[in-house]
Formats: sequence, C-alpha cells, structure tokens
Amino acid sequence: MEVMSSPYKNAPDSPSRQLLYELNQLSISAQEGFYAQLDREAEERDSLHKKALAAAAEQHERVRKSVELERQRLDARIQAERDKRDAEARRELDQRRKEKVEREIEEQRREVERAKAIEAEQKKLAEIKRSEREEKEARKARREQENAVAINKAREQEDATKQSPDPAQARSQLALETAQTKVSLNHESMSSTVVSTVQPKVQPVTTLSEQTAHDPRVETEHNRYLEIHRRLKDFRKFMTAQAKEDKQLKTAMGDMRREITKCVGQLTEGKGANRQPLSSILHVLKRAISFRGPSIDVTQFLAYPPPTITDTNGPALIVYLLNIFSKAIISQYIGEASVSPKAADPVGIIASHIFAQPDFKWNGISLIDILLAKYHAVCPVLFGIYGPESTERGKQRLGWWREDSGGPFILQQRHHERMTGLAAGFAALSLRNYEKSRLTNPFPDYHYWQAMAGIANVPSAELTQTHFVVLKGMIENYETKFIGFYGGAAVAALRHVLVELPTRASAGVASKSLAGLVDVLKKDKKLTL
Repeated sequence: MEVMSSPYKNAPDSPSRQLLYELNQLSISAQEGFYAQLDREAEERDSLHKKALAAAAEQHERVRKSVELERQRLDARIQAERDKRDAEARRELDQRRKEKVEREIEEQRREVERAKAIEAEQKKLAEIKRSEREEKEARKARREQENAVAINKAREQEDATKQSPDPAQARSQLALETAQTKVSLNHESMSSTVVSTVQPKVQPVTTLSEQTAHDPRVETEHNRYLEIHRRLKDFRKFMTAQAKEDKQLKTAMGDMRREITKCVGQLTEGKGANRQPLSSILHVLKRAISFRGPSIDVTQFLAYPPPTITDTNGPALIVYLLNIFSKAIISQYIGEASVSPKAADPVGIIASHIFAQPDFKWNGISLIDILLAKYHAVCPVLFGIYGPESTERGKQRLGWWREDSGGPFILQQRHHERMTGLAAGFAALSLRNYEKSRLTNPFPDYHYWQAMAGIANVPSAELTQTHFVVLKGMIENYETKFIGFYGGAAVAALRHVLVELPTRASAGVASKSLAGLVDVLKKDKKLTL
C-alpha cells in the first residue's frame, strides 16, 4: 500500500493539524475505493443479466420454432384426416347412390312380377267367381223349382187338414215344412264339416215342424245344461277353496277375474272399438293356460262329452275364467242389450271369437257349453221350453228372475227387457259367418233356426208374451243376416212367426209389437211378407 505523503509533513504547523489532514485524506480514499467496487459489481451484474436475457430469448425462439413445427404437423394431420373423411363420405355417398339405383331397379322388377302375379290371380279369381256364379245360379234355379213344388204340396196338405182340432197350428207347421226344403239345401254342403267339428251333440238340422209339445229330447237336453250350470256353481266354490290354500293362485284368480269382467264391460259398437278389450281378454286367458294350478274333469261341463277320450282332466283355471267370461257376457246382454239391442252384436262377436280359439279348447272341443248352460238357466224359451206365466212353476220355466233367492219375481217390464237383451245376444252369437276365417264356428247358424223352431212349434194354448218378446229380440236387427244364411227359407220362417204365429195366441202388447215388425221390414228393408 502506497503511503500518502502529507503536504504538511514539513510544515511548521502543529502535529494535530497534520494528523487531521491525513485522516481526511484516508476517508476520501476509502470512499472512492468503495464506489469503484460498486461500479465494478454493477457492471458484472448487468453483463450477467444481458447474458441471461439473451439465453432466454434464444430458448424462447427455440420453443417457438418447435411449437410452430408441431402446429404445422398437426395441421397437416388434421387436413389429412379431413381429406380421408371427405373421401370416405364421397365413397359412401357413391355406394348409397349405387345401392339406391340397384334397389329401384330391383323394386321395379318386383313391381313388374307383382303386377304379373296380381293379373294372373285376378284372372284366376275371375274364373273361380264365374264358375261359382254359374253354380250358384244353377243351385238357385233348382231350389226355386223345388220350393215351388214344396209350396204347392204344402197348400194341398193345408187344404186337406182344415178340419183338424187345431187348424192354426196345423197351417203353421205346414208352412214351415215348406221352409225346411230350403234349410236342407243350405245345410247339405256344410253339415259334413260343421256338424262333425263343433261337438258330438249336434243333431241333424231341426225343422220348424219337427218338435212337438213336451218333447222329451228337448227336456232332457235342457236338464243336461241346467246340471252343467249347477256344477259350475260347485266348481266356483272348489276354486275358492283352492285359492285359500295357494296364495299365488288366489292373486292370479282375482286379478284375471277383474280384468275379464272389466274388459267385457268395455265392449261397445264401432269398428275397431273393441280391439284393446279383446287383446286384454286373450292375454289373460293365455296366461291362465301356462299357469300351474289344479286340474279338473272337463267332461262334466260338456253336454255331450266324447266317449273315446281317456284323460278327461284339464287346467281348472282356464275353465274358471271361461265361466267368469260367460257370466260377464250374459250380464252385458242383460244390462246393455236389454236397453239397446244393437249393443248385443259386438258382445256376440267377442264371445264367438273367444270360444273359437284353439288355445282355449279342450282336446279340440269348444267349451261354449259353459255359456250355453247359463243361457239355459236365464232364457229357457230359446231352447223350446214353455209354461204358463200365471203359475210360479211356469214363470221359472220361462226364465222369470227373482230379485232375491226365494223372493218375488221381477216386474213384467223388467222381465221383457231381460228377454230382449238375451234374445238379441243369442242372435249375435249364432249368426256369425266364419266362411273367410281359419277358425271353426263354435255355435253355427242352425242353432238360431232351432231356437226359432222351438218357439214356433209351441202349442197355441201355451204361447205366452215371453215367446213373442224373445222372437222380436231374435229377429230385429238380425233379419238380414238370417236371410243371408237361409235365403227363401228364412223369408218363409219370418212370414210364419211374424204374420201367422201372433194370430194363434191371445192378444197382448208383445204379440202386437212382434207383428209390427212386418211393417218395419217392408219400410226399412223393402221386404214384403
């Protein structure tokens, strides 16, 4: 270190002043060195900062270039994918266009083939219709000739029997024998199929003059159905007892019973109006088939069980539900058709359809006897049963109902309303045309003829107002269908029951009302009896 030389070294001043001066110089020198050090450090930091900034800028540039390069690669990849999708869309569009053209060509080819097939089918149908028309005309000519011969014969017989004890009844039987000629012709072709497939109980077609007073066959058959009705009541008690032991069966029985009763109550007029109720009833009954429950001897519910079947057991639940269904059908006839007879038709359609279903048959036999048993109980007149309305026994035989068991009979007006609804329901059930159906008619039209025959052949002294109420219920709104099935024979039968039959009985409101249908048919249907 350089030793400062004081200018006052040799001065004659005092030593203290010399010392003070040196101290001042030392202080100035120390400050200058400190500031010089600060400047050097500042320059070094500034240099470091500049180097760091330059390095950061260089790194940023490298990152920017890397990102830019990646972006370019990503754009290229996106563009390549876009081009690929566009190419695929174009190929798919071209493929669809090609397929569309091929479909159109194929459809045109099919249309041509379909048109050719339709044309061929139309030609075939036209040929069939032509042959059927020629055959029908030939049959009609034969029938008219035979009817003319039968009418002449009937007139000759009528003249010969004018001295009989009951001329009116003799004339009616002779006139209706004329109609039988037509019935025999109408049933000649269908008896081999209908009679053999419905049930063994079907007998040859009954003529309107074949039944006689107190016919034991009529009484026997009626009692058979009443016995079935009694067994059905016992069967319901049996099922109730079974349900108490099986909770699952009890629940199923209750739910299914309520659903069937509700759906039958919803049946109404109108095309397609009953599609949903019918679907629900079919669904419930099909569920019952698959339900594992008790079995029952089904033959006890058939009027004429087949003798060749060894295993007579069947599912009890389906029999129970068909019984519930039949009861609901009868209730609907009494409740709705008694007020508006036209309401019976949709109910009859559904009832006939259900009993025609193969799934609900037993060994191929329809269980419609369950419904007929109820009919025999509530409207025996339809099956040739008669009796005096002035006695309790006679009223029971005619189907008069009691408000309570053992109580008084219902009023006559209510009785006539019930008979009207049940008769209209019977016509709706029996006059169903199954010619175009794959199903077999469970209750063919000849039952309608037999019911009319049973009433028409009641002895004059036994005719009651109930008979005329039932006849009117059967005929009104169904005369067209009746004539459609039997043609001239139906016209002859209508002439007898509407014109001649009322004259055989004592005058009454019901007989006059029935006779009044003659004018109604003449006015509305242009049918002169």
